[in-house]
Amino acid sequence: MKKIVFILLLCNYISAFAINQKTVYIAPQGNDNGTGSKDQPFLSLERALQACNTNLDTLFIQVAPGDYIMKKPLVLSHPLNCPIVIKGAAEQLPRFIGGIKITGWEQYKNNIYRAYIPEVKLYNYSFEQFYVNGRRATWAKTPNKDWFFVRGSKEFPYVRGIRSAKYATQKILFDQTDLKSLSTLSAEELTDVRFRFYHKWDITQKKVAYACPDSGFIYIQGKGMQSWNPISGGARYIMYGYKSALDVPGEWYLDRKEGYLYYIPREGEDLTDAECVAPTLHQWLIMKGDTNAPLSDIRFENISFQYAAYQMPLYGNEPMQAAATTEAAIELEHTRNICFFNCEMQHTGGYAIWLNWNCKNNRIDHCYLSDMGAGGIKIGNPCFTNDPTLISRNNIVNNSIITHAGSELPCGVGVAIFHASDNQITHNEISDLRYSGISVGWIWGYNHSNQVWTNALQKDGTVDFAQMKLTSPAVRNLIAYNHIHHIGWGELSDMGAVYTLGESHGTRIVNNIIHDVLSYDYGGWGLYTDEGSTGVEMSSNLVYRCKSGGFHQHYGKDNRIENNIFAFGHYYQAQYTRVENHLSFHFKHNIILQDQGETLAGPWEQGHLDIDYNMYWHLKGKPVFGKYTFEEWKNKKEKHSIVADPLFIAPEKDDYRFKSSKNIKKIRFRPFDLSLVGVYGSDEWKQKAQMPESQLHEFQEISKIRLNK
Repeated sequence: MKKIVFILLLCNYISAFAINQKTVYIAPQGNDNGTGSKDQPFLSLERALQACNTNLDTLFIQVAPGDYIMKKPLVLSHPLNCPIVIKGAAEQLPRFIGGIKITGWEQYKNNIYRAYIPEVKLYNYSFEQFYVNGRRATWAKTPNKDWFFVRGSKEFPYVRGIRSAKYATQKILFDQTDLKSLSTLSAEELTDVRFRFYHKWDITQKKVAYACPDSGFIYIQGKGMQSWNPISGGARYIMYGYKSALDVPGEWYLDRKEGYLYYIPREGEDLTDAECVAPTLHQWLIMKGDTNAPLSDIRFENISFQYAAYQMPLYGNEPMQAAATTEAAIELEHTRNICFFNCEMQHTGGYAIWLNWNCKNNRIDHCYLSDMGAGGIKIGNPCFTNDPTLISRNNIVNNSIITHAGSELPCGVGVAIFHASDNQITHNEISDLRYSGISVGWIWGYNHSNQVWTNALQKDGTVDFAQMKLTSPAVRNLIAYNHIHHIGWGELSDMGAVYTLGESHGTRIVNNIIHDVLSYDYGGWGLYTDEGSTGVEMSSNLVYRCKSGGFHQHYGKDNRIENNIFAFGHYYQAQYTRVENHLSFHFKHNIILQDQGETLAGPWEQGHLDIDYNMYWHLKGKPVFGKYTFEEWKNKKEKHSIVADPLFIAPEKDDYRFKSSKNIKKIRFRPFDLSLVGVYGSDEWKQKAQMPESQLHEFQEISKIRLNK
């Protein structure tokens, strides 16, 4: 009898559960006037979401394969009545496309083709990115490779600002021969030409306010130049966005007056059947709840978002580290338990995803982020707030691939954590970036100091620097088991595969593999504690082939650099810059393997450091400790450190497993399992994380040039 009662109760539970579930369908050939059934699917997600009501335990939206051309972003701005699962087919992800497909190509002259786009003239439609078969084309530029160099500059400030003029003009001087491609342009055409100036860790990008190519100068306008990143003699630059620069395969130009798009196909491209896309939407998805009513419990699974635009602001892009304020194609604010699983975000103008103010317990898992104009993911806001409820926390980025970023704004970061805490960045593959892989924290200086700088929102809505007493909220973030490699590409300087900024108590950077960091000039480091980094643990990481070394501390306090392998730095193996009165860092139980360069660069002798139990080995000579022999250095600083072969199996082939542990035991080194690092799952997923051989070869060739200049 009890068994029968149990079965009846179970059946009633299952029946009630089934009643409280509902599935609606959408398809590219659907109709929003339909029923949303499998036979009469809706067309749009907006219509499908209307089926959510308080009587449902969960609403399932089944998305059929195919292309969904988005005419506007999907905006969710208030709490929904039930949890929602939006799901496509894993074997064929549906694509939500924020652009228009361009057809009707004709040969214009020589190797140049063109297509007429009616919307350009009819609706004054313009775009700044263009793609052929999923590959970003290059807006016609000069020079086609590398860059020119500025001769000099002069600034004329008009409105006083915080750290630089709020409004100023600059006269930039060039070699006249470098501007010869501008000589045939009219005065009106010259105002469309754009200049990108490369600084140390960011860029300035502006339209011309006035140009005189024959005399070798232009004027630009906007904010004043920053003292630490001016456009001065020797600065690099390119020019782009004008027709006379259209001269090599892969370049494009849009004539807004005539409505024609011009393009020179790459080898193997047939425009008669190529998918050519110009992005129209800046964002695919905007999810903004309210402080007291956050948006929650929405899951996106097996969805591909593709093509989002970015347009340079009226006065251009001022220098901004990490492209911190740049928009993202998917933006969340005041959210809880939003999940993206096995989704794609590709071909963006700015960042892919931004978990902005008050985003908590959200998850990005097993996602593929590729071809971003700026960077991959931002967590938190770069503007400081004293309101703790606005701090984003407890978000997870796991088992995801973040690759090929920085085409529009090369200072974008793979994953940037600003004023946010307790987030986990784990088991990701982060590669092919122009700047840092992961950045944590956003203050310059120590907590409570009068000299602390950060960003703040101004009354006019702009973001600027602000100096105040504050406590950094960027604490207890975990960066673990990530594979970060092939970043920098010799374009910018002062970068780290993992970079920390300001006090970050409880932040742990552990069990990561980092390699091939290539800066333009100085500062291509693997692990980098910058500007007051405090309370950071960096342990059990493998770091090799970084231009400026495996580790660098600019200045900071009580950081723990332990049980790492630092190998084959080009100029240095580890670097230290500023001596302070407090304990700067612990440096223990590390293995340093080198075949060139200085071993410990900087004032290690004078620094307040806890350094001991390290192993040093030089394949072609002896470790270099400034003016000291190792025995002298050991007596002065490292009583228990040794010079010994760590007995790796084949470090020249990137195999850092140990043949024997007899030597590493002498420094109390704890081996860590390198096989656990990076993405996990199917062989297909792991293979997708690999960079193509052609890109690896290109990186090697650029490395030869940058390292030998």
